[in-house]
Amino acid sequence: MFGFKKNEKPTLIIEAKDLMEIIKSDYDNDMAFTLVEFSYNEKKYVMGSCVLPANAEECKENISFIFQDRVFESFEEFQTAIIIDNKNILQLEKPLEILRAGIIDNEPMLKTPWGDKRLADKAVNK
Repeated sequence: MFGFKKNEKPTLIIEAKDLMEIIKSDYDNDMAFTLVEFSYNEKKYVMGSCVLPANAEECKENISFIFQDRVFESFEEFQTAIIIDNKNILQLEKPLEILRAGIIDNEPMLKTPWGDKRLADKAVNK
């Protein structure tokens, strides 16, 4: 009769093109976006950008792009290589469900539910 509801983080739904625009914008401003874990058609993926090596200066020359276990040196190569369900990420018909953002050493490091307020600002489910 009485009980406590478990507090669950709300789901963030975002269009893939919006996520790619944020990653590209950060890169254009010499910043790495970090990594996000997302779900599409019940499969989980990790992607984003980071500085490699980890202790290097944050600038375009040191930013690499990650999709799953692959590393890309250019944004164009990265964007072209992201294939999900036999489609490029920009051609996906449904939005992405962001599960975690700001991932460092497999832990979400930022305090907002989705790691980055810009993701929430672009959310489909505001």
